[in-house]
Amino acid sequence: MKRILLVFAIVLLGLAFTNSVKAQSEEELVQICGMIAKEATFLKDFRIKLDAGDPPPVQRIPVILKKDVKYRFTVCNSKDFEGKVVLQLFDNNRMLATTYVIASGKDYPYIDWVCTKTGAYHLFFSFRDGKAGLAVGLLSMVEML
Repeated sequence: MKRILLVFAIVLLGLAFTNSVKAQSEEELVQICGMIAKEATFLKDFRIKLDAGDPPPVQRIPVILKKDVKYRFTVCNSKDFEGKVVLQLFDNNRMLATTYVIASGKDYPYIDWVCTKTGAYHLFFSFRDGKAGLAVGLLSMVEML
């Protein structure tokens, strides 16, 4: 009986350590981002994983946005990587919004943006200081105007 209890205790201890060293998955990040996006309607998620580099590597993703819609762009970083994600929204070569303002050093978990022209836009994801990182970005709709 003591052996059975000992084996059971070892298995439980092993399971406890297995869960504590488990890496954060992209699905968990999507769920966390969904909580940050709050009442906004989920449209699409973007999974970003970039290596370290100088200049910082960038992942560019095209999106089609509709006029008179308020969108919410949410970002979440993996705790397993040092890099902090930066999302920038571009229309051609003009930056329209960002989650990180260099001048103030402020980092925002989401940005709301009202689209004034239907068309193609680009999301640029990178990690500050060129560090390696894993992150998820969400595109959500807040409301139609």
